[in-house]
Amino acid sequence: MCEVKVFKQEKDEETLLLRDVYLIEEESDGLRFETIFGEQKVLDAEIVSVSLSENKVVIREKGSSAL
Repeated sequence: MCEVKVFKQEKDEETLLLRDVYLIEEESDGLRFETIFGEQKVLDAEIVSVSLSENKVVIREKGSSAL
């Protein structure tokens, strides 16, 4: 199984939000993240980037300015 770390981008910084995420789904109220331990979070966010080689997903709040 390939789990990822999810980071939140704010300005030029990235903050780690979740580890061991195996599922990301779009919901009506944002993105739903689920970890291998059953933890779930729904965030009003959009994906900035996905790096499969680094097992890393970067998100930002919806409406935040682009890179």
